[in-house]
Amino acid sequence: MYGRVGRTTCLTEPKGAVSIPRPAAPKEHAIVRIGHISDLHLADRGRYPRNGFSARDCDRHSAKLAKGLLDALREVGVDHLVVTGDLTLSAETREFERAADMLRWWAEAGKLTVVPGNHDVWTADAVDTGRFLRAIGPDGKGMRRPVPTYPHVVPLGDVVLVALDSARFGEVPHQTAGRLGADQLRSARELCRQHQKAGKATVLAFHHHVVLPPERVPSDALVARMPLADADQVIRLVAELPVAAVLHGHRHCTFRVDVPGATHPTPILCTGSASRVADEPVRRARASIYDFDAGGLRGVEALVSGAT
Repeated sequence: MYGRVGRTTCLTEPKGAVSIPRPAAPKEHAIVRIGHISDLHLADRGRYPRNGFSARDCDRHSAKLAKGLLDALREVGVDHLVVTGDLTLSAETREFERAADMLRWWAEAGKLTVVPGNHDVWTADAVDTGRFLRAIGPDGKGMRRPVPTYPHVVPLGDVVLVALDSARFGEVPHQTAGRLGADQLRSARELCRQHQKAGKATVLAFHHHVVLPPERVPSDALVARMPLADADQVIRLVAELPVAAVLHGHRHCTFRVDVPGATHPTPILCTGSASRVADEPVRRARASIYDFDAGGLRGVEALVSGAT
């Protein structure tokens, strides 16, 4: 049914991490299933080296793996798909076109939300021309005239997805931190308050990591130079206002970190990469599926490429 895509009932996590419980959902609330992928890094190998990357960098990711996971997500029937950035390797026009083609079914079905990652604003030319917004945009359909569009709010019954843009261009991309900025954070706070009053669960999604887990992998040294500069403000937001979960990518392995929340601990969930070619279980290409209702996160499953 899934080819070489396997299904598990919780995120594969580093040793010592806490798995996500699956309490029974109250019968009066409908479950909303959100699929989550990230860090596709689509590239045309024949065009490299360019933008500081080599052909070998292209070989670390496989569009075939990502396509298999997207097909599996369609089979299991998620209500909505969120892609938390780094669709491209270095923000080339053809890379965005490939990403748009790969996500077209979801966009046309009105079941797609996308945020940019640091690789999607890798060059000054990509930023100046609004390449991500023109080709992809927040709903995968692209925009004729790129305009600031985040926070992007997606009502999903008793759940509201709030997509934010943490991607920032820098002259030295490998050392440029992500940032949400005061305006987005202010808007996110107000949205959380509104949804709380309406009895709805709020899910935040952006690209950069908020915190790193205690377990370390070799890629941490590089990722540590590209954090979310205002992560402390996100931690403060979820401590003061109810947030059902924070979804992100950026780090190519799967993990969960719970942080103090307004009413209960808030899970911060990294799904890893949907295209990573790797043998280590925590870095294997995967997609995540989250079950939410008005009360918050009710369950997590993972579709893992290469699992048996």
